[in-house]
Order: sequence, then C-alpha cells, then structure tokens
Amino acid sequence: MGIITSIRRNVKDGGRCSVFVNEAFFAACPIDVATSLGLRKGLEMSDELERNLRKEDRRIVLRQKTYHYATYKPRTEKQVRVYLAGRKAVDEEIDDVMKWLIDFHLLDDRKYAERFLEAARDQKPLSRSAAKRTLKLKGVPEMLIDDVLEEHYLVEHALDAARRVAQKKIRMLTASTDKERNDKLMRFLQYRGYAWDVIRTVLDELRSGSLALAITSCIILASSALSMSAQAVTTCKRDRLPDAINRFQTTTQPVISPNGTLFVDRKQHPNNADGGVKDPDDVWMSRHDVSWKWIEVVREQFTTFTRPDVVFSFTSDGLAALVVGRYRIFNGDSVPSLAIISRRSKRDLFTHVETVVLPGVDELGRNFYGVMSDDRQSIIVALERPGGVGGLDLYHTSYCQKSWSALVNLGSSVNTVAFEGAPWLAPDGVTLYFASSGRDDRRGKADLYMTRRRDDSWQQWSTPVNLGSCINTIEDETAFSLIGRGDSALIYSWDPDSDRPGIYLVELSEDIRPLPTCRFAGQVVDAVTNAPLTLATLIIQDTAATCIPFVLPLDSSDNTFAITLPLRHQCKIVTRASHYVDHHHVIGEGTLDSNTTIRVTTRLFDTRKPLASIYFDRGVAQLNSENAALLQNLVQQYDVRQIDFEVVGYTDAVGTPPRNNTLSQQRARSVFEKLLLLGLLPDRIRPIGRGIENPGTLLGLKENPQSRRVDIFPTNELPR
Repeated sequence: MGIITSIRRNVKDGGRCSVFVNEAFFAACPIDVATSLGLRKGLEMSDELERNLRKEDRRIVLRQKTYHYATYKPRTEKQVRVYLAGRKAVDEEIDDVMKWLIDFHLLDDRKYAERFLEAARDQKPLSRSAAKRTLKLKGVPEMLIDDVLEEHYLVEHALDAARRVAQKKIRMLTASTDKERNDKLMRFLQYRGYAWDVIRTVLDELRSGSLALAITSCIILASSALSMSAQAVTTCKRDRLPDAINRFQTTTQPVISPNGTLFVDRKQHPNNADGGVKDPDDVWMSRHDVSWKWIEVVREQFTTFTRPDVVFSFTSDGLAALVVGRYRIFNGDSVPSLAIISRRSKRDLFTHVETVVLPGVDELGRNFYGVMSDDRQSIIVALERPGGVGGLDLYHTSYCQKSWSALVNLGSSVNTVAFEGAPWLAPDGVTLYFASSGRDDRRGKADLYMTRRRDDSWQQWSTPVNLGSCINTIEDETAFSLIGRGDSALIYSWDPDSDRPGIYLVELSEDIRPLPTCRFAGQVVDAVTNAPLTLATLIIQDTAATCIPFVLPLDSSDNTFAITLPLRHQCKIVTRASHYVDHHHVIGEGTLDSNTTIRVTTRLFDTRKPLASIYFDRGVAQLNSENAALLQNLVQQYDVRQIDFEVVGYTDAVGTPPRNNTLSQQRARSVFEKLLLLGLLPDRIRPIGRGIENPGTLLGLKENPQSRRVDIFPTNELPR
C-alpha cells in the first residue's frame, strides 16, 4: 500500500498523532496506539496493519467518548449500552467498553440505585412502587432493585415520603368538607403507589392535627441519617429557574451583575457566533420584568469589541468583569484567554479589554474557570498544569507592579487527585466555594464545597465542607456564584422532577455563608458647589497588602463608587481629582468586621479657587468682628480641619512696596492666628504675603478695596 513517511503529533490534541503514507495523510490515532503497533518512519503500511490501526483507534476513541458520557453524571449499564449502540458500536466493541468501565468501577447499578433513593428522600418523595418503576425505566435490573429497596427503603422512609407529599398536596386541594378533602388525599396517595397502612397513618395524623409536627420530625431524622451530608437540614430552599433560562441545555455558568442582569453561557447553541461549532461558548442574558419574573434569555451586544465566550464574575460596582474570550494570539491562532473588561458607566457597553497574562501559561486548555476579587488584584483560576495535585487544580495569582504573579497552587487541603473547578471567592476575600470530584463525602461525581483562608497566604485553608444535600445531588454540580452579600447562590445542578440539568437558586445556611464584610460606597462632589466630579478616582491601600495601592474609578453615569473591603484589615483611601485637594479616609478593623455599608459623600476642595476671601480697610491688618464670624462659619460649614491651606495676603497700590509687602504678610498672619484659635493645626496653614495686587479692571486706580484682602486657598499637602 505504501511506506510510512512521517508521524506527527497533533497540534490541538497532544495525545494523538497523524500518520502520513507516501507523504499524504493516511490516518490519525492515539500516540499509544501508534507505539503499541510499532509504527515508525519507513515501515510498510500493509492491509493487516491498516485494519489493526483503524480497529485500535476506534476502540480507544469509543472508550474515551463513553468515559465522558459515563462520568458526566451517574449512568446505569443499560444507559451506557444504549449510548454505544447509538454510536453504531457492534456487540464486540460494546462488550469491550463495558468491561473496561466496570473494571475501573465507573459503572455500578447498585450504587446508582442507592444514590437515587437518597436523592428521592431529600428532594422528591417517592413511594416504594414509584421508586421501583423509575429505576426499571433507567435500566436497573428488577432483582437488584428489590434487593436495594429491601435494604434501604425502610418503613419510616415510606411514611416520611407520604407525609411530605400529603403536606404539599393539601395546600392545593379544594374541598367543602374535611371528609371530601381526606377522600381526595387518599385517592392521590393511592395513585402515587403508597401502601394502605401508610395512607391510613397519614390520614389519622391529619385528623388529629399532628401531621405537620410528624413531617418536621421525620425530615430531621432522615437528614441526620445521611452519612454523606455535611449538615443536618430541615428545609431546602432550592428552586429551578424557569424555562426562559433553562429551556436550552447546556446553559451554565450563571452570574448576576450588580444591576440584576443574569449572564449565562449557552454552549453549542445554533444562534451562537459561529453556530456553536468552532467556538461552542457564548454569553446570553436575561432580565426581570416588572413583576420580577425572568424574561427569555437573549444574545445581545454588551461590548464594543469581540464578545467574550463566558463571563466569570463582576466587581460590585459593575464597572469591570473577568471573562474569557479569544483575545490572545498563540502560534498564529486566536486562543481563549482570561481578560478583564471595563467601562466608564454601568449603563454603558464595555469599551476596554485587558488580557490577563499568566506567567508560564501559553494556553488555558480545554477546561478552565476563573473568579476575580472585588479590588481586581487577585484571580483564582482552575487549570490543568504539569506538577499539579490532580487533573484540574485551583491556583491564585495577584496583580503587582503592573503584571500578574506566577501561579500559586492552593495546596492539597483544597486540591485532590481529581477535578477542582468552579471557584468563587466571596466578598470577604477569605471564603472560597468550589466544585470537586475527588472527595470521599461527595454525593455525585462533583459536589460543591466551602473552605476559608487561614492567613494572608493562599496556601493555608480550612478543611473543605460539603454544602449538603439541599445543594448537592447524585448528579454534577459544576457552577457556583453568590448573590449579593452571600445568603443565596446560583448553581448548575439537577433535580429528579425535571431529570435535566439546569440553573438553580439555592439558599445557603448560616454556617456556609461568607464572613462579614464592609461595603464602602458613595459619591464625590465639589465641596463648595456640590457639582459631581466624574473624573475622580479612589486610591485604596490595604495595610496587609505588599503591592502598590489600586485605583478604583467612579461610575460616570451617577458619579458613584462602590467596593467591598476585606475582613480584618485596615484600609487607607485617598480620593483624588485633578486640581483638587486629596481627601484621606481610614477604615479600621472594627468597621470591617461587621456586615455594614458605609455611605459617604466625599467633598473635594478646588485648589484653583479661594474657599473664602477676607477684606480689610485701608492700612489695616486686624480682623474685625464680621471677618472673625465669617472664618468661624467657614470652619463649621466645611469641616476643614483635615486639609491644608495657603493663606495669601494682598494690598492695593497705595503706599510704598516695602510697606505693602509687610502689610500683606500681617493680614495673612491675622487670618492664620484666627484659624489656629478655631482648632486648625499650625502645620496645616501657610501664611504668605504677596504685596501689591494688580488692580486689573479698575482703570489703573491705585486705591482698590478688592485688593485689600486675604484669600484662603485649599492646597494639597504642605511640606512638613
């Protein structure tokens, strides 16, 4: 047939290679297959060798694709066989893949049935017959179902399920008498497949009024019996978002912006940029209507540049977001890269994109996640890197000296030999939520966990806590984002009612919520005119940080700022605008350790205009009572004790220059001494005598009453 002229590693998939015969492409296969068959340059490609090559390639590809199908969420053996048949696999190929999966303990119908019963007890109460019927439809053998039910479906479970179903149904029943209501409830429970002795117990409890009490007790009992749950749960607030969001799957990576818009990633949607083929991810959005219901998800423009593929997180002011998009060129191709996008106003489109260049990372790989802190100085990413603990690990990088630091692995207390992803750093800068598939207490393939940073490093963490059975299911949980301060969150999950993945709103119990934080918010105005200063910025220095302060811009639409400050630290904040005196603010630990919002109106003083002018009679340097009262009102009105001043004295042209120089200095000194009596510090005031002022507009007249004055100019910090 020909001679193998070269074997080349695949550029996009390093685990495969391309085989060329007589300089023409012949076939592609995994590198392991090429090695096992002894393929090499110069070897003759015989008919038998070709058959073996294509057979081995198909065997490996079937194993790989079936592995992803079988581990994406729990599957039964029947479901996997149906999947393989759908890929036109023959019996020999199906048997090979099934044996391989079973040998690696990736298929276990008994464990599947046990997990199904646990999830049903937590989220959708089922009678014994309904549970059996559902498991049969999923392909679990009937003998195995009976065995598992006998072992795990106890009488108290059936009674607990019936009570919970009855409690929910009672709210929906309309009946004129108690007997009519009880008859309807009895028929409904019979339809659901509950045994007569269970139905009779529920009806008796209903008549005696003890049904609600019995339900609460059974929920507590059942929750405490779940060995895989990290907490005892008496109620579960877990709601699937409407079809306006979840109609198309896969829809994942939910993030709510500060203005209430929901951003999601819709994978391989036909209306994505390229039909979801070459670039399967795209950002879609949904908003509330006037009745606070989610409206249909739409794909609309929100940037002035190439739209991102995924939005990972927003800052609390809505002016910046961490995204991933094709913003970097590698080997001649545009490749996905993390980027920070920003805008001047939360009402505008995003107009600026800055690529996040991570040292030592050329490509993000196939799977990756990210989240950015509110100060834009820290990013936690999930990447697969050489030397990591497992497959996908969590890393931290910080922005310092205008570049991102080398990635730091969060360590073995967080990362396992399996998958860690979907990181979400809470506003406190300490609490981290993430998904993991490598922990023994997980319920599905991947569960959501919470851990807290123990010190200012990023490698010491508390033992991760499973978020519990109200949040984690027997399926996958692979996305998480907090809402507001952190009493609730959006997750990507599953429920037995819909039997489809989707986005859910969940409530977090007190013990897994973030720690207290301080939200610092307000606006910046001119101290005299109250006009907004739209070009002002806040320079914030965390006393625990080692890098230069970071700059927080104002929202140009309403002249406001907002940021969540870290726990247990002290922050020094300088508000700055061109031609204005800097304003200094310090927020201490006591404030930062409580859930509160500090709302301030920061008033800046214009250095180009005098805050006040004090006028004198001819030849006089002493203040009269009217001028003294004006200065007292000035200090009380503007609270100027924390800023510096230049007190500048002038005279008119009457008299000799030496005399006028002395008189201007005396006038400035009089104002200086009065300000000291009013509480200002001497090192914050500099008296200056300028002598004669040019009368300017008075046609050269020497006597100009307007020039006999002292101007009080706010100024930036005087030399100490």
